[in-house]
Amino acid sequence: MKYTGLDLIRELSLAFGPSGCEDAVRALIEEQIQGDCDSYRVDKAGNLIAVINGRGMDYDPENPRHIMISSHMDEVGFLVREITEEGYLKFVTVGGMDPRVLCGRHVVVGEGKHQTHGVIASKAIHLQTAEERSKSTPVSKMYIDIGAKDREDAQKYVTVGDYAVFDSDFVTFGKDGCMMKGKALDDRVGCALLIEILRDLHSQPCDLPFDVCFAFTCCEEVGISGANVAAFGIKPDTAIILEATAVNDLPGAGRNAVSKQGEGGTLSLADRGTIYDMGFIDFARRTAEEHQLKCQIKQAMTGGTDAAHIQRNMEGVRVLGLSLPTRYIHSASNVARYEDFEQMRDLVIAMLRNWALE
Repeated sequence: MKYTGLDLIRELSLAFGPSGCEDAVRALIEEQIQGDCDSYRVDKAGNLIAVINGRGMDYDPENPRHIMISSHMDEVGFLVREITEEGYLKFVTVGGMDPRVLCGRHVVVGEGKHQTHGVIASKAIHLQTAEERSKSTPVSKMYIDIGAKDREDAQKYVTVGDYAVFDSDFVTFGKDGCMMKGKALDDRVGCALLIEILRDLHSQPCDLPFDVCFAFTCCEEVGISGANVAAFGIKPDTAIILEATAVNDLPGAGRNAVSKQGEGGTLSLADRGTIYDMGFIDFARRTAEEHQLKCQIKQAMTGGTDAAHIQRNMEGVRVLGLSLPTRYIHSASNVARYEDFEQMRDLVIAMLRNWALE
């Protein structure tokens, strides 16, 4: 079944796909792009790359230019490292998470038919010492309770090395359902954007003088991103990285606000891994103005994306970072505004079509 809009984001959000275990997400994306691209492949690193071929008089099929549009498939999660004698699961986090948002969260361990439900927990607060209550509980002192009576019982359902992710419903709320909440919006919203942009180019073809390569990448959250491998295979001239970015718009944020929800996608000037191409940023802003689309400049130079891996590939790549402002990122309840998603989608499509006219 083909999904669009919020339904597409919902299905991608609910899919099981921590770093290194993106199979279910990749299978869903393959299903969604069938018949909507000229070709696709899965490389040795596990990246899924779909291609819309260029056309027209300015297109050189013997030596085509490539534009890469990239989003990562993986989400933050957990990895079971030990099963205790009592039947609890000790774990490590996969990707960066604040330990303070973990206790009490419902999780699902394993995927497909072998899924087991559990709850992340630690020593109850009324049993903690005063010193323990004054500090955040470290992950090393947390466990996942799957309801097993002992180790032997737990081993019927879980093995060391199993992955787990938050078990979080996807819901809409706010006026007319303008807001969406779910796990893994970082970066399943980016994957949804790639799918919708790809479908638009396929259904309403224009004379693009280059190939557009859509890279759904793996392992971004643990810093060993497959984007480097994908870029090496694509050899892009330019790349657009579609991401989710943290939002600091809580009361009292003041000048520390990173970006605003409802103002479209966020263009990055620089972050901890990349200085973005100013000419590319200017092109994006001009296109947004010409098409009356919203976009904004990110007010902080924090974090990092696949852009760092792509920019340094081979002879170097011009990169643009465009991110969806997302509250409570890397938690069970990411919150974003659907209007911003639409603005980002329409801006990238307009940029690609403007390129074809230049």
